[in-house]
Amino acid sequence: MSETKIYYPAIDEAIAAYLRRNDMTQSQLAAKMGMAENTFSWKRRGVREWSLTEAARICPMVGIRLEDAVAEMVTGADGAQEAVA
Repeated sequence: MSETKIYYPAIDEAIAAYLRRNDMTQSQLAAKMGMAENTFSWKRRGVREWSLTEAARICPMVGIRLEDAVAEMVTGADGAQEAVA
């Protein structure tokens, strides 16, 4: 049985823009979130899921509404991703 993963491309895009705007590294933002850099990276790439609490915390930091991030989430099993409507 394959495990279904959830990926939030809107969060990743907002993080990338935030890092560019603020001349920050992923490591610095991970530290600000109280998260190890590798864990943060895994969450950005969809290897690990953002908890609702983490998503609710990161979204306003990077300038995206949680509702928008959830609306654009993607699910998939074993790396295959499908848009969720």
